[in-house]
Amino acid sequence: MKRKTEATEDSVEVDNTPRKKAVLMNGGGHQAKTTNYKDSLYRPPTSEEINALKETENLFKSSLFRMQITELLSEVQPKKDRNKSLDEVLHELNTLLLSLPDGKKEHEVADHSWLPRGTKFPLPSTPSPVKGKFCFRRPVSVKVVGSYLLGTVTKPDLNVDIAVQMPKECFQPKDYLNLRYHHKRALYLCIIASHLTKSSLFESVQFSHMNGEALRPILLLKPKGKAGKQFVIKLHPCLSEGTFKPQRFSPNRNNIRQYWFKGEEGVADDGGDTGLPTPHYNTSVLSDMFLEQHLHHLYKSITDFQGMKDAVALIKVWLHQRELDQGQGCCRGFLVSMFISYLLSVKKINQRMSSYQILRVFLQFLGSTDWTKEGITMIREENEDSNMPSKADFHAGFDVVFVDPSGYLNLCAGMTVAQYRRLQHEARLCLECLDSSFMDGFEVLFMTSVPFTQAFDQFFTNSKYQRIRSGLGLGKRVEMLCVKPQAPCQWPVNKAPPSRSQSSVTLGLLLNSDHADTVLDTGPPADSTEATSFRAFWAEKRTICEQIIKHLLQRHGGVDPASLTYIGSQLDCVLQSHAAATSSDSGTGDEEAQRVIQVYNVLCKQIRALELPLSVNSLQGISPVFRGAEVFPPSPCFKNSKVKPQIGDEKLADNVLLPSEIKNTSWCPAMEVVLQFETSGKWPDDLTAIQHIKAAFHIRLAHLLKSECSLVTAASAKHVDVLKDGLVFRIKIMHYREMVLLQKNEITQDLKTDCENRVKELEREITHLPLLTSTLHGIQQQFSGFSGTVRLAKRWTSAQLLSDHVTEECIELLVASLFLSPAPFTPPRSHLVGFLRFLRLLSSTDWQTTPIILNLNNDISAEDYQEITYKFSHNRAQLPAIFISTPKDKFTSLWTKDKPSKQIVNRLSLLARESHAILVRQIETCALQPTDFKQIFRPPLDHYDVIIHLHSRLLPRGTQALDHRKPAIEPASLSRSSVLLPVTNFDPAQLYLEELKEAFSDVALFFHDVYGGDLIGVVWKPHSFAPTQFKVLHAQYKMPFTNPQTSDKSKQVQSWVIPNVSAILSDFQTIGEGLVKKIEVLNA
Repeated sequence: MKRKTEATEDSVEVDNTPRKKAVLMNGGGHQAKTTNYKDSLYRPPTSEEINALKETENLFKSSLFRMQITELLSEVQPKKDRNKSLDEVLHELNTLLLSLPDGKKEHEVADHSWLPRGTKFPLPSTPSPVKGKFCFRRPVSVKVVGSYLLGTVTKPDLNVDIAVQMPKECFQPKDYLNLRYHHKRALYLCIIASHLTKSSLFESVQFSHMNGEALRPILLLKPKGKAGKQFVIKLHPCLSEGTFKPQRFSPNRNNIRQYWFKGEEGVADDGGDTGLPTPHYNTSVLSDMFLEQHLHHLYKSITDFQGMKDAVALIKVWLHQRELDQGQGCCRGFLVSMFISYLLSVKKINQRMSSYQILRVFLQFLGSTDWTKEGITMIREENEDSNMPSKADFHAGFDVVFVDPSGYLNLCAGMTVAQYRRLQHEARLCLECLDSSFMDGFEVLFMTSVPFTQAFDQFFTNSKYQRIRSGLGLGKRVEMLCVKPQAPCQWPVNKAPPSRSQSSVTLGLLLNSDHADTVLDTGPPADSTEATSFRAFWAEKRTICEQIIKHLLQRHGGVDPASLTYIGSQLDCVLQSHAAATSSDSGTGDEEAQRVIQVYNVLCKQIRALELPLSVNSLQGISPVFRGAEVFPPSPCFKNSKVKPQIGDEKLADNVLLPSEIKNTSWCPAMEVVLQFETSGKWPDDLTAIQHIKAAFHIRLAHLLKSECSLVTAASAKHVDVLKDGLVFRIKIMHYREMVLLQKNEITQDLKTDCENRVKELEREITHLPLLTSTLHGIQQQFSGFSGTVRLAKRWTSAQLLSDHVTEECIELLVASLFLSPAPFTPPRSHLVGFLRFLRLLSSTDWQTTPIILNLNNDISAEDYQEITYKFSHNRAQLPAIFISTPKDKFTSLWTKDKPSKQIVNRLSLLARESHAILVRQIETCALQPTDFKQIFRPPLDHYDVIIHLHSRLLPRGTQALDHRKPAIEPASLSRSSVLLPVTNFDPAQLYLEELKEAFSDVALFFHDVYGGDLIGVVWKPHSFAPTQFKVLHAQYKMPFTNPQTSDKSKQVQSWVIPNVSAILSDFQTIGEGLVKKIEVLNA
């Protein structure tokens, strides 16, 4: 069999074998005929192949990175052999434009009535009429410019830029004044548009804005046929050389007279050069003057420099993934090309560099320089033009400065400080990713999108305030604020341009986690010169983020606070409990969580001060509340523990309240605390004796807490319940020796499973949970957004009725990964954005090929990372559906070993994808219409076979329900005081669910929302309904079935059975007697 071997420098794959080396080269090149497989596979590498390997080592991060770049470029760059139809269209367009007839007479510029029918003037109205006369003349030339000609055009926006050079005869010497040039340019474009709409070349002809500038309309032409499926032609009018002098448009010159702008009559609009400079107006004219010069400059730089072409394409992909190439003042491909050309001119790069090396220099230079204070310029030092403006002139007129080779045009004229800061911010983040050994830099840079709604922490929307100049009022609370880029404006040529007042402006805030909640900014000393400006700026208002923004926009911008929509706390409603103990304006549980920790710390001090037989070595809370992960942190069950309640009001048993048959019982969780004593040789080596000693310790501890600390306690063999300040803590004494003896215990096969489960439970409580709690508590302390994010994630997972199929610890670790490995983002500072990223993680991750590696405390080295990924890929079939690796659990994924299953993971991903799309849409449109942010927390029920409805009045956790209305408990019941322990961990719905699982787990799956859910979803297992032979031990819930496949009469003697659905449903009702409201069958 003949094999083709092609060799280039573009992609190299090396396969090292124990005996021989095989080098496979892919790409365009010559063919090598081989007749023997061994000869072709194991032949010695050629000198060209060795050189390619050395180039890969020197010019790229790795051979894999080089192959990924090569493949990406082949995907985003159009195939050259497929552009023939486009070239034909371009030739015909050139002929058409150069043969346009000249106008027959002159028209007043301000008069648009003479425009061809079906064409509307594309500029907004002006404060005063624009003077001058205009007569159309056919273009001087039509040339292809931009990325298509330079070979750097990339998908998805495949554009061909056409420069149409307007003749000098269309303009008068003073047309640079008062928008005269812009109006003549627009009229010129209208005439061209009227002819192109009649042509059969194009499917559509539309107006658009060049770089979002309303004064520079262009034409968008979509060709018919194959060319129009990929490409859009952009037609740019430009000036002929010598039409105007460039020094007329220096940034310190004024070209819009204030008399004309104010509409004052009787004053000539072409008076002297007075008034403030108009740098942005001047730039809009200069951009049309130097269009062709810029093309020539770039062509000289990029010719025979393939590395630069590929680097520009890569950077354009990088910008597009982060939405940095959208909106007015953005960083487009032209600016990237000019910047790389600048780097080449200052010898930061050279023509021997690869695209990867150029990319690194681009990111490093962009992130380490500051163009807002010290701009860069492409002017050569030997230039002696005395009229050329200085760099200080540019800085006086623009936020960001990058001067082109002419010395007159600022290429970053439209870029704001906020846009530049975000560009720098993204460059620094990506450079860190490239330098990291723990992440796939290629995936982060080029394959992962960074939408605006997830790149920032909070947002506010306003329909009037168009430009944000400064974040002064927010101080250190915000690291960066930026306006969301708007989609390019396009409209038919027969319609007027859309009004800007019709669109809203969204501002994103990237919070500083250390100062975001600061409630006070200290002003300068009262007798200082800065004090006056501080008082004038703030007036009487001195408080945080949302209030600051609304106050300042009202005070300094005249914006009505009612018109502002602040986006950041919209999901707080799903974290608010409706318990009667909380106030009417209860928060999201943060205060309750802090109070639990405070009470817990006091209790720990009291326990350590007790005179116990052994000294306390450690006290460690292991419940989710101790790691900031409890969705609803517990509130006090009673005000205090000093007064006995009224006799007969509750059932009493051994110092503990029991559930009432008369009314609902309030939800009171017992927070688990593990207590370990110091090491001692007095502990016995007998398992039963250890358990008895632990029980004695529990009794002793309860007695001391009651007698010395006046606390209500209740001891049992396994734990001590302590009521302190209305909160119940369940203290468990643990001894590591017990777990070891249980593992060595010789037991019968029947008890082996129970023993193994007990060992796992002990190991979980003694080792794994304390370690997890302390680790996640550290993450909570480091990242302010962690607690709210993990609570929302748990709330959403449970709301989808999946709380029993996904462990709490799994969700907590997945959320932790968003903070420890946030690339390409920064760690989220708000729970709304953190939750959005959680949904994105669930929906976009390929769990079959992607492990979650948590480098807690930087305990995982680069070698460990490689070993984990290697073992994961080679043992994937034996590993859990979601694989989470931590420093103490690198290869087993302890917290996901038992659940979720692959089916549940698929379901979770599907629900997350839909919820993510809905939530993003709600964030973007909530300023325009009423929005129900609880929508994604209401589960779809159409996929369940049976729905079991429960009486909500009997659910102690009903106050946590998403749509809870009436309180399940009278307010008075929580205002009592008690010397008795309240009913703890009593959840009838969960107990009922456990009974259903124990009885029917072989035929059905059960789904429930643990946070106040009043229904249980049931899904039949399809395989359990297959006919099986009758067996006495498995005859429960079965009914006879005649198998049609057994035609042989001798085989029909055997009895076949299937599950009896009616009997099962009846038992559902019987088991839940009094709790079950009704059973609804959706899919018979």
